Amino acid sequence: MITITILTLCFLAALSFKIKKAQAPVAQVLLWYIHLVLACFAGLCLLLMLNSYGFKGTQTERIFFTLYAGTGMLLYGLTKPDNDARYAYLACFFGFPFVLLIGLLLPFLRTITLVATITLLSDSEFHRYPIDDDYALQTKTTGILSTYPVYSLVEDKYLFFEKITPDVIAPRTEVHSLKMSKRGQDSLRIQMNRGDTVIAVSF
Repeated sequence: MITITILTLCFLAALSFKIKKAQAPVAQVLLWYIHLVLACFAGLCLLLMLNSYGFKGTQTERIFFTLYAGTGMLLYGLTKPDNDARYAYLACFFGFPFVLLIGLLLPFLRTITLVATITLLSDSEFHRYPIDDDYALQTKTTGILSTYPVYSLVEDKYLFFEKITPDVIAPRTEVHSLKMSKRGQDSLRIQMNRGDTVIAVSF
């Protein structure tokens, strides 16, 4: 629940800044620089995700997105009310929890809002089974949204990045016993729960 914890703390801090009408020009400028750097990383993460790539690590992208949104909330709390685009941009971060709350209160939006909330704020559970130095089989479980984990093939790429190929095992099932072995140079044999799956890879 790292995502919810960070965003909750940032929201409460921003609310406190607003109530106390806090003024910290130096901290505000520093936060803007941090926020812009995180915005660049968040944009890069989104671009990589659209192309089935990502930074190394199971939660790296989520951390960038969370810190990006959190710094936006903090900046809203430190910024004086104005009618310019910058203030409206920051208000979007601070107002997001209220949008979710309104969605949960309206019956016709409740289901959609609940799914969106779990998807955006719930930390998925990951587990990786190493194959060799460059490949691993990854399972991802997202709470009540999926009964069984999603299986992905993770390939080490370009020092800081990795390529993720989802749904390499179908149908999905829980892991009870897992064995993996190479078949030649271009395929991998996966034995799981008394069933065999062969997927093509390029070692």
